[in-house]
Amino acid sequence: MKNYLIVLLLLAASIVNANECQVSPPELALYYGNGMFNSQKAARESRNSLIRLMRNQLPGYRINYKLSYNYNENPVDQVLEVARQKLLQDYSNFLLWLSGLELAPDWFREGLELIVTSYDAFSYLFDSDLRRHISQYTQDINQCRKVLLVAHSQGNFYGNESWRSVYQTSTAGIAWNELKLMGMVSVATPASQVGYPLSYPVDQQSVTRYLTLSDDLVINLLRSAAFGPLPANVTNSTVSDDWKNHSFGMSYVLGDSSGQLLKDQIRSVAYSLETLPFDRQPVDSSALASAGYDPTARILEIEFVGSDSLYRYYDVPESVYQDLLSADSVGRYYNLAIRGQYPSRRLN
Repeated sequence: MKNYLIVLLLLAASIVNANECQVSPPELALYYGNGMFNSQKAARESRNSLIRLMRNQLPGYRINYKLSYNYNENPVDQVLEVARQKLLQDYSNFLLWLSGLELAPDWFREGLELIVTSYDAFSYLFDSDLRRHISQYTQDINQCRKVLLVAHSQGNFYGNESWRSVYQTSTAGIAWNELKLMGMVSVATPASQVGYPLSYPVDQQSVTRYLTLSDDLVINLLRSAAFGPLPANVTNSTVSDDWKNHSFGMSYVLGDSSGQLLKDQIRSVAYSLETLPFDRQPVDSSALASAGYDPTARILEIEFVGSDSLYRYYDVPESVYQDLLSADSVGRYYNLAIRGQYPSRRLN
């Protein structure tokens, strides 16, 4: 990709030292990233369908729904539109062509050749779009928001490249790829992965999910053209109004199985996200300087005296945090009830 060094330098220059993030209530920036061949109106409608899907599904969060809009087209939709123009009615034949079980007509084979020769995961990424997305996500993180991108179709390539750049950032000596600051749920993805590995592999696993319908014609077409999308993992029993079974709203959100799975995946990722170092309460201790707690992610953050070292402890009940603050001996309670009892990592 072009100009990434410039992008990273601009981002680094705009970073604010966010060392007192308010996490009660936490704020979530929930983005919808559209696929190609979408007008802004259609992308906004898809975002609105995401809002309806997730209404009252993320208690404890203050949510900002946002749109990451991508401009451009792609040859996959062009081939499928040709199929429609050819007045193809029996889509079982279409699936037989995809599988190679029946000889496909010339226009279909030519379409596959077009995909193979011109479909490059990065060739249609607009640098201006990508820079804007990276800037949006980085700004949200620096403003103490957790970021979750729900990307659809080829918008997943933008999501993956944004992920790569965002996690190359650091703030006040804290490497972002050591924290779960941005999550991604990939819908109908033509990519072979969701995001990229982080410093701790378990982090990527906890903040990435995907779902692809078994009868999504766009993704099946890519698969038959020798690309390697992630395998299908959900099948609906209802019939979509979208003949390609690919649209975000009609096929995925409204699907009887895919809609519930998408809802569950977004919830799972959202409650696994964290922020930059957050607001902590001073404690009366010769060893511990301050402590803070994120109730949605169940993270306890402790600053130690002298070394200014900052540690996070994961999957900690809120009662443990409250008991720490009220303990007669904060240091003793830490040694008995926290140290070595929970997964932890040092932030600086």
